[in-house]
Amino acid sequence: MKLPILAVLALLAGCNSTSSVEPTAGAIGFDGPMIATWRAGNTGGSGPTATWEVRADSHAISAPNVLSLTKENHESEDRFNLYWSDSPRFGDGRIAVAVRADDGFIDQGGGPMWRVQDENNYYVCRINPLEANYRVYVVKDGVRKQLGTARVDIAKGLWHRLEVEHVGDKITCWLDGEKQLEATDGSIRSAGGVGLWTKADALTSFDDFLVK
Repeated sequence: MKLPILAVLALLAGCNSTSSVEPTAGAIGFDGPMIATWRAGNTGGSGPTATWEVRADSHAISAPNVLSLTKENHESEDRFNLYWSDSPRFGDGRIAVAVRADDGFIDQGGGPMWRVQDENNYYVCRINPLEANYRVYVVKDGVRKQLGTARVDIAKGLWHRLEVEHVGDKITCWLDGEKQLEATDGSIRSAGGVGLWTKADALTSFDDFLVK
């Protein structure tokens, strides 16, 4: 039986929004009171702060909602868009989140940030489908320093799970269950907040957030 063209397109669109990422035991979606302590911020660049929204998504990992950066509100290519909280505090442990690159011309994707002291001092790892890479950085006094990089094929519109273990000065990062990055850095030793990060015009959704 042949499907109508519109039905085929609908099926393809659905395939572009799903992935093999499954809910993680102990993880939380952005559906409850936890999100009330989070706030938007910026590192570098200029212009208004980006718009972040909790919104219903039929492809959410932890149904029914996801957290999305829906409007960048600026034209700064060197602007880092942040959404973070001082609680829970993260020093040594694991942090993970599901990330979906929805759109972006200059940049796409994003990832978790941790040991956040303020908007200019934190660690972050991120995926970028446009560059086909996965990287971990430290941002110190507003300056980003790359600590590790790996070439990976990442599809826009699909969920990917980023997971980080940081103990002392050692950082290990996984992508969809596979270890991709290892780095050693002592720039920020104090426990700090946790959050989410994108760059420039990347419109990105996040779900299934876990801190251990």
